[in-house]
Order: sequence, then C-alpha cells, then structure tokens
Amino acid sequence: MAKEIKKNILMSWSKGGAEILVKVEETLDQIGEQAIESVQIIGATSEAISFGDVTGDAHLAFKNLTPAFSTLTLAQKSLYTDKADYDAKNTAYVGTTNPVTSVNAEHKLTPGGSAGPFISALAWYGIKATNDVNLLVFAIEV
Repeated sequence: MAKEIKKNILMSWSKGGAEILVKVEETLDQIGEQAIESVQIIGATSEAISFGDVTGDAHLAFKNLTPAFSTLTLAQKSLYTDKADYDAKNTAYVGTTNPVTSVNAEHKLTPGGSAGPFISALAWYGIKATNDVNLLVFAIEV
C-alpha cells in the first residue's frame, strides 16, 4: 500500500443570508518517509521549530494549544483585563525569518488559532507574545 497523505479542508463564511463554502479533499502519495506531530513550548526569544527527522519540503500545520478565553474559569479570566488582553498575551508568532518577530512573522496564532496545511521548507521559527505557548507542530515529508 502506498504511503498516502489525505487533506480534508472545509471553510465557510456567511453574512446576512449570503454564504460561501469551499471544500478541498485531496489524496497524495508520499515520496518521503518521515512525519511528526509534537508540541513545542515557544518562549520569549526567537527559536527554531523542531521537525524531528522530517527533512526537505513538507506539508506543515501549526496550532496554538492555549485554550480559548471562553473556556476559562472565572478565576483564570480574572488574571486578564478582557479577552483581547488574554489573546494578546497568549499569542505565538511563527515565520521563516530568524529572528522572527510580531512584525515579520507569516502567521499570528492567537489561542486556538492555526496555520496550514501548506507545503514549505523546514526553516521556521517561533516566538511568544508574553506567556509561554504550547505550539502543536505537524509535518509530513512531501
């Protein structure tokens, strides 16, 4: 059996009765051998994102695993001024420039936010806004 990569993406938008929808389903044969799913703690200085044994171009996705503000207890919410303050302090920035900053990052990941899947080379860097962020890293060699 071939090594298969399956991508299923569904995105929709609606406003005032109007709606648009895109659905992508794709199955690809993997040429490479490796894949990884890991969690990396993103800190205060620009750091390389680790892809383990995955090399070369890969299908990538990132997700900020910080819980959404709406799921916090009252005690947890009391540590922040409001949702905007919580989001600002628990954001991760990921990009291909080192050092990555909030200005040059390709992706700004607020709590629960994600980027991908997309195909890219594996030189990616992350930095936090204020609080450490658990970043889900997902990569499959092309």
